Amino acid sequence: MKRTIGFSLTNLKIWWKTSPLRYVYNIKDDLGRGRFCMLMSSVMAGLVGQLSGGLFYTSFLLMYGLDKSRIGILTFIPYITCLLNIFSPLILERFKKRKWILATSKLVYYFINIIGITLLPTLVTDPDQRLLWFVILVVAASSINQLFASGFSAWNANFLPDNVRVDYFNSASCINSAFTYIITLIVSAIGDALTGTPHELPMLTAIRYIAFTLAVLDCAIWLIPKEFPYAKTARTKISNIFTLPFKSKRFLGTILIAAAYTFALNLPNATLNAYVLEDVGISYTLCNGINATYFLFFFFFANMWKRLISKHYWFRAFAIVLILHAITYYAYSFVTADTVWLYVVIRFSQHVLGVATGTIMSSLPYINLPDEDRTNYLSFHAIVSNLAAFFSMMLGTVFTGFMGENIISVFGYPFSSTQILLFACAAAQCIVALFCVIFANALTPPEARVQKRTAK
Repeated sequence: MKRTIGFSLTNLKIWWKTSPLRYVYNIKDDLGRGRFCMLMSSVMAGLVGQLSGGLFYTSFLLMYGLDKSRIGILTFIPYITCLLNIFSPLILERFKKRKWILATSKLVYYFINIIGITLLPTLVTDPDQRLLWFVILVVAASSINQLFASGFSAWNANFLPDNVRVDYFNSASCINSAFTYIITLIVSAIGDALTGTPHELPMLTAIRYIAFTLAVLDCAIWLIPKEFPYAKTARTKISNIFTLPFKSKRFLGTILIAAAYTFALNLPNATLNAYVLEDVGISYTLCNGINATYFLFFFFFANMWKRLISKHYWFRAFAIVLILHAITYYAYSFVTADTVWLYVVIRFSQHVLGVATGTIMSSLPYINLPDEDRTNYLSFHAIVSNLAAFFSMMLGTVFTGFMGENIISVFGYPFSSTQILLFACAAAQCIVALFCVIFANALTPPEARVQKRTAK
């Protein structure tokens, strides 16, 4: 027995010495420590997002009388605050050190978004007034987040040079998913046991308070990493956010590709959770149980997608993945209460592809990011990305409100509003894939093209 254990430990040490993770998360190095803190923060933020958002958030709102259209409004309306990103450089570039400002702003955002929304329904009972105050709180929280979020991105860019980016995003997504969804699955089992009982609402409220506790830990983590000097070439002014990106054509094109995908993906998202819970009848446990397996797909498919990205580089690889992803959304539009099995098949298929799309989308802002004035470039990215999500979700919500409970028959098959939006999402992803192929050469950095030719 001792030999077996010793052999296992020896193999573990050998694996660790040769593993890229040793370099990626080397806490003895400033960059490695920064990436480790990014990882820990992503785990905390993932748990906060799952416990205070997603299905639990939708159920919380449904229990206070909000319908799908009103929930859709609360989902998309915060995205309009992305325009506040134009003030981010004006505020942040006045400070050589920003970590305390960024951590405090994040804590205030969490407090309003979690504690404020949790307490509101007990303080305001009129349905219309309640919706108004819900909107005010989510807009206030999102406004604070948008003012300071690009500061985190500009800081984190130092920790993500090109040689570690794929390994970081693959491993971070895997670890984040493992912790986030397994814990969420346990909570979901409790939630399903209490669904329909007098204890359901107290349970949903308690989950939100647990989420805020984790949010405080998330903010504390950001006091650890080292800050590097923020390179700057242009005088601080609001117009830089819109003028500088147009001087870097590759960065601009990359961000437009990312925004187009964001628009496509969010078409059904404002009402999808409500559709899955109410119309299809998916339980917390089934939905989050499938999500809990996501981290396993990194073990089986991360290297496959890494080889695909290495062979075709980011944009052609993205096009391939988008076509496959579109197929799953076409199939998703046929999911009903009678085809729950199809939902399961689709979600597992999307896990396979999600390993690639998550890594690529996380990397796109950094691929052609200039070394100077990064706050301006990343604020531009945040504005464009959030506007894409805002208009996409707004379009989906308006369409859902317009259709109501009506059904459209296509070749004898009934389609509700959310099903039609899923179909539209699939078509839009195919269009984005076409753009990726057309502009791949123009958007690929020259040094990457040289490395590709040398490798051949």
